[in-house]
Amino acid sequence: LAGAQAAAIGREFLAKGANVILGPAVNVHRVARGGRNFEYLSGEDPYLGARLARGYVRAVQGEGVMAVVKHFAFNEQETERMSESSDVG
Repeated sequence: LAGAQAAAIGREFLAKGANVILGPAVNVHRVARGGRNFEYLSGEDPYLGARLARGYVRAVQGEGVMAVVKHFAFNEQETERMSESSDVG
């Protein structure tokens, strides 16, 4: 089902002339009140999330659109998130 949805999204992007989709976002829900939890494909289960993300990326890219996986780590900060920087070195 995720692959069918992703393929449809890929076709829509291609029809609009786009060649890149900034997604899916795949960070695992670790903080229940996370401000971006609604957009993460992976939910709370890293195993299931990995399978869904793989199918999603393959389906989008199968339509000729590049998928860019986002937020796969270090995106849990909610307290003062607009003024904090999470630089990872």
